[in-house]
Amino acid sequence: MMEKPFKSPVGEFHLNKDNIPCILRRQLPEAWEIAASVELLLGEDSAHVTKSSWAVDGGWVEALTRPIIAAISIVTALIVLFKFFGDIPVDAYRNYSPGEAIVPAIVQNDKPQPGYFKAQPEWDWKVPDYAGWNGYARNPRNRDIVVLTASDGGGHNSAIPNVLERVLDDRKNYCEKHGYTHLWLNTSRYDIGEAHRTWSKIPAVAEAFSLNPTAEWVWLIDTDIVIMEPDYDLVKEIVGPEAIKRGLMRDTPILDGQLKNHPTNINTPTNFRVEDIDILITQDHQSVNTGSTFFRRSAFTRWTLEMMTDYTMLMGQDHVGAEQDAIKHLMLEHQLVRNHVGIYPQRKFNAYVQGGNNMGYRDGDLLVHFAGCWVGGNCQEWFEEFWGKKGHKDVWRPENKNA
Repeated sequence: MMEKPFKSPVGEFHLNKDNIPCILRRQLPEAWEIAASVELLLGEDSAHVTKSSWAVDGGWVEALTRPIIAAISIVTALIVLFKFFGDIPVDAYRNYSPGEAIVPAIVQNDKPQPGYFKAQPEWDWKVPDYAGWNGYARNPRNRDIVVLTASDGGGHNSAIPNVLERVLDDRKNYCEKHGYTHLWLNTSRYDIGEAHRTWSKIPAVAEAFSLNPTAEWVWLIDTDIVIMEPDYDLVKEIVGPEAIKRGLMRDTPILDGQLKNHPTNINTPTNFRVEDIDILITQDHQSVNTGSTFFRRSAFTRWTLEMMTDYTMLMGQDHVGAEQDAIKHLMLEHQLVRNHVGIYPQRKFNAYVQGGNNMGYRDGDLLVHFAGCWVGGNCQEWFEEFWGKKGHKDVWRPENKNA
């Protein structure tokens, strides 16, 4: 039988699991010191020591249980600390809500930014050395993908009852399922001057990176979008290096209006380095659409946000397409930008309600985007229709809905 010598001020003992209770009965004052050796000695056999065998004069050996409880508490605290290290603290969320709270479940900031968005500390988000101009390619941890809803619940989407509350709850569930980071930033918080209100999505992207220093990707997703496939894996299908390598469209025309009427004669690269791809976007039949866009933490992304928000050249009222026109302009004018902005097929993560096989939603697509629903006053009707079909596995397509 395994024995362990133990020296105490009152003598030396040879410990094993059979004689420990006897020794404790004789040397109760030494129990505190003996306890430190018990776990090392017994190992897996410790489970065989019964409650009654440790009784001393009808009571528990309190001196033995204290260090064990303390050790368990310390280990538990360390596990919790390292598990949540790097998470966004609750009080760091900057969700300023104008007037009446739309989604009261989310912690809110009671003040807007004190001045123009580019002068605020959130705009100065950090880029680590590995994410510099030489690029990098790796699969991010799920927790380092931020699913960002940048909205104040207004605009054309307000025609849909409780739209912000509903999509936020749905996206929260999606993120919890996969371990992504869910974030809502109320765009009423940002001072963007006289620019179109949709420009407020850009400082929200910067703040998402600022709030979560470990985030590698921010998925900016408009409010008028419903995630239809809750099991969809963003790393495997979209942002992972292998997904980018097989999914990007090569030598594809960059659109500025319908191709047959307004050819640009500028295409995406035939060859590209996966390490260089920092923004993932789609285009419809006329232009890029930023309703669902992925931004990677990198020197290029930071530079692009700076260039897009040049107020005089790209951000003023003269640019009716707002942030979409800005990124399209940069892509058309600069090979550098084309090397870093990857275009996916539209249905990969920005399918519309209507359209052919390349544009309209089909079974299995990640999401459906109600872009332009306000033109015909269809926002509520379309939203409720797709909301009811969300997660269903039956065969269904928009053109067959009245069949």
